[in-house]
Amino acid sequence: MLAVKLRSWLPWVTSGVIVAALIWVFVYLKALHPFGSMEAKLKQDELPGIGLIFKDAQLVGRQNGKKTWAFKAKNIEVSRDRRLVTFHDITNGVLMKNGKVIASLAANKVVYNSITNEISVPGTSELKISGGPRLKVKNIYWNGQKSELVCKGGIRAVFDGSIMEGDRLTANLEKKELTINKVRGKIRIPD
Repeated sequence: MLAVKLRSWLPWVTSGVIVAALIWVFVYLKALHPFGSMEAKLKQDELPGIGLIFKDAQLVGRQNGKKTWAFKAKNIEVSRDRRLVTFHDITNGVLMKNGKVIASLAANKVVYNSITNEISVPGTSELKISGGPRLKVKNIYWNGQKSELVCKGGIRAVFDGSIMEGDRLTANLEKKELTINKVRGKIRIPD
């Protein structure tokens, strides 16, 4: 009789354990997933202990033998596990695709995650698209493999005397496509 009762509850217990394991895996891995929330990515990029410090140096990121970014900064900190590199007071920064500069960047802090090959820039920074507008943006998230850039928290674009502001920017810099949400501003029409 006891064996019959256990057999009727066994599928329920097994499915409960599987669902709990899936939920745990989703919550645990969400911040590491490329489509995870940007807020989680910005919060996760805290150094777990500094292993190396460089002063007035430049580091160049490569992927498949091609340059993807280069940052010259006053202070560069590499975590002990070499997962995160934090650049402080960037004097010259560029984002590249196939070795070609597609944007320049000036910021107080930039964090590069060597596992995901992604860059996050918490706070306000200035971004200049090659052959395009100069943008003052907050909270940049850059995926170099896809040349995709996401800015949450406010944007201000200045080009040809015109000013455009918005709440969020998504861009494919390789294709030079920018999308700004909730746009407001002034457009100057030349005489």
